[in-house]
Amino acid sequence: MSPEELEQLNREIRMVASGNAEALDLIYRRVGGRMYALARGIAKTREDAEDILSESFLKLARGARSFRGGNGYAFVMRVVRNTAFDLLRKRKVRAEEDIDAFFHLSDDRYSPGRREDALVLEAAAARLTQEEKRMIYYRYYLDLTVREIARETGMSKSAADRLIRAAEQKLREALAGQDGE
Repeated sequence: MSPEELEQLNREIRMVASGNAEALDLIYRRVGGRMYALARGIAKTREDAEDILSESFLKLARGARSFRGGNGYAFVMRVVRNTAFDLLRKRKVRAEEDIDAFFHLSDDRYSPGRREDALVLEAAAARLTQEEKRMIYYRYYLDLTVREIARETGMSKSAADRLIRAAEQKLREALAGQDGE
């Protein structure tokens, strides 16, 4: 998400906080697909993911006032993630994020060039360990800070930072290897 898009999302969240319910539609258009993908990755079924998405927008409408600025994307994705875990907990289903699902990036709907890029990135990500994938997922998909990742994983901030850097380096090397083929 570009800095401009992130700032626009932050404005939309503040609009919701001030009572503008129409801003929820703007948020949906901006990040609804990513929200659904996260819900689907946790819940596994289309029906549950749709329920999670609906409930997430209700929670956003009620909880937007708690947004204090900063990273609106991380705020929204945390709402979706927590909503998914809450729904599954109520159903007494063991909730677990399928991080591998977030690394299946290719899609038949993509243009041929974009699909090829996604396949190259998928192949590079396949070289990561599960722990490295989890760090990349937290850092770049959920857009968490290193401090937030450390808190989430129970590791020190420096350990989380080292693991993120190692995963990034592994991806760079894998991608550089793809260029040479």
